Amino acid sequence: MSLLKKDHVIGTGSAALAGGVAGAALGAAVGGPAGLAIGAAAGGAIGAVAGDRASEAVDARRDLGHFQQMFRTMPYYLHGYDWHDYAPAYRYGLQSHDQFGGRPLPEVESQLQGGWESAARFGSRLDWSQARPAVEHAWTSLADARRRNVPNAAL
Repeated sequence: MSLLKKDHVIGTGSAALAGGVAGAALGAAVGGPAGLAIGAAAGGAIGAVAGDRASEAVDARRDLGHFQQMFRTMPYYLHGYDWHDYAPAYRYGLQSHDQFGGRPLPEVESQLQGGWESAARFGSRLDWSQARPAVEHAWTSLADARRRNVPNAAL
């Protein structure tokens, strides 16, 4: 299981259990003992897929652990800076994506820059030009995850 999915186990498992129970009940009512087994298996599988997608849609890429694992390998990484400098930039990208309704980053960049410079740095030593690529990485990661997991959803 990838680092990106580790927080979705509860949502996936809960939905699989609920789907299995519902499938078993329906299968038993329609097909007796054989229907119970088939219904439980089918309901569990369908529930797991639905639960994973629902968890991803609600919490797509909120886990900063993904970014923490890779920030030093990114082309925008600046030697001498650490996670405490980059974490606020990633968090800002995720939060501002929702705040601005998923509009394209260049459309709201001046507002993002003002927010970063006035309040969002949370101790980061990165100025806006240094933080912007990490903000954009988080922003596009969230938009891509939503596009993959919620087809035709308004971002």
